[in-house]
Amino acid sequence: MTIGVSDTRPLSYTTSSTGPCLLGQISDQTAQRRATSVAHALATLRDVDLLVSSDPNEDEADLAHSLPESHRSEHCCSTTVVEKTTALSPVVNQHQPSTLVLERPTDQHFIDELFADRAERLSSSADVLTVDGRGDTDRIASVLVPVAGGEHSHLAVETAVAVARANEAAVDLFHVIEADSETSRDEGQAVLDAALDSVDEDDADRVDTWLYEAPNVTKAITEQSAYYDLTVMGAPTIGPLERFVFGSTSKHVQQEADSPVIVAHAQQSQ
Repeated sequence: MTIGVSDTRPLSYTTSSTGPCLLGQISDQTAQRRATSVAHALATLRDVDLLVSSDPNEDEADLAHSLPESHRSEHCCSTTVVEKTTALSPVVNQHQPSTLVLERPTDQHFIDELFADRAERLSSSADVLTVDGRGDTDRIASVLVPVAGGEHSHLAVETAVAVARANEAAVDLFHVIEADSETSRDEGQAVLDAALDSVDEDDADRVDTWLYEAPNVTKAITEQSAYYDLTVMGAPTIGPLERFVFGSTSKHVQQEADSPVIVAHAQQSQ
């Protein structure tokens, strides 16, 4: 049986990529730099504006100084500061962003697993990417993308390619199978091929695929993520109650990985 990393639905590459990217308020300094870099890279790839939630009296030039050198010199997008508010909903309703980039809480209580988190709730309005404050933000040379098919995986691939393009980095699309059988290998390779087909020809040279056999998917991803500067993966597709009882691959990787992890929540179909 082929093991999906986070999203086992049929592939669907529809995305609302015409609206701006909105960078939310980030409290942790490292997470702020990562979120800024990711939001900037994705806005540039999609050729949309970048909206930054900030105080009106803050200098927009501060944003440029928070970006890696590669972003400053070769990758740029139109940036607009929007007034900082306690709640994101009014800003989302006003500007209709295609993507939100937010900080992922690190202090969730186990009982929180019973409820949809903030990113899941906001994904009814836009794609949502959550970042953490682990690792280095200025040097991104390699990106690991565990894929399993579906919209969350597609958004993860798109985000990884955007970051790789901005940093001249390499991307490995990674899929884990439980058993070394011809059926498992064929199904796993089909998932990888579909993910690779979504990559633009201009970026194909920087993307590779990796079919990996292991008895434990979470452990395999966690172990391999240590060799990469960044891991980008799709959000879980099972409901909060199932996650509470059984757990989920992406949740376990978020908790156990030593390197930074970006989680992609594709906008929910209406």
